[in-house]
Amino acid sequence: MGYSRIQLWQYITAILLIFLLAWHFASRLPFLRGVESFAETLAPDKVYEDVGGATGILALALAYTALFHGLNGLRGILLEWLGPSRKPVINTVIIILFIVFAGLATYGVTGITKP
Repeated sequence: MGYSRIQLWQYITAILLIFLLAWHFASRLPFLRGVESFAETLAPDKVYEDVGGATGILALALAYTALFHGLNGLRGILLEWLGPSRKPVINTVIIILFIVFAGLATYGVTGITKP
């Protein structure tokens, strides 16, 4: 059975999302963070600790993967709905949206500074 590139990338990013989301949820478990409750894992000092290093990189990987997965799915739907004649326009819009939202995600992770 042959798969299109769109389907293949959807499968790859879906598998990545499973692992990245599992990591993200596990990183909020209180006993792994040395705190008493879930709310304490979201305290500002814990969030500032998370932004630096590997945790920040994994958070960005999660954001980029989810963004790519969602926009690639939207691209597939639009190509089916509007037809291949509009492929250049659809691809351009999707790329622009990815750049804008990836920039926002990057700023959201790297732009956090401790007050």
